Amino acid sequence: MMGKGTRKAVPARDKARARPRSISVTDPEWREVERFAARRGFGSTSDGARQLLRSGLRTEKLVEEFADASAWQLAQAWADAQAIAGGERSVGSWDRITEAAEQARARMRERAAAERAVRTRT
Repeated sequence: MMGKGTRKAVPARDKARARPRSISVTDPEWREVERFAARRGFGSTSDGARQLLRSGLRTEKLVEEFADASAWQLAQAWADAQAIAGGERSVGSWDRITEAAEQARARMRERAAAERAVRTRT
């Protein structure tokens, strides 16, 4: 848990660009932010809100990257299937196919675990 004294200092170049922003938040949402900030030991509710914003942005970036990677993998699999069906490429051994599928499943589990870890960290 981070206390007020253990927060990382914001570099001077970033401080110059930091300024107050105004957003609309419902009372229940703001109370949740207040509870989050208190649990984490932030010096202010605003510190908690900034942390939640950073965390949410990181999560959304991971979700976008995952969607892009999934789309690429599907496109690659379709291209491979078409090449095999057209006789341009051989299928290979079933052992290699099974191994590749296991590796893909392991990568999917790792990504899902990383995504869960990011969600539960906040």
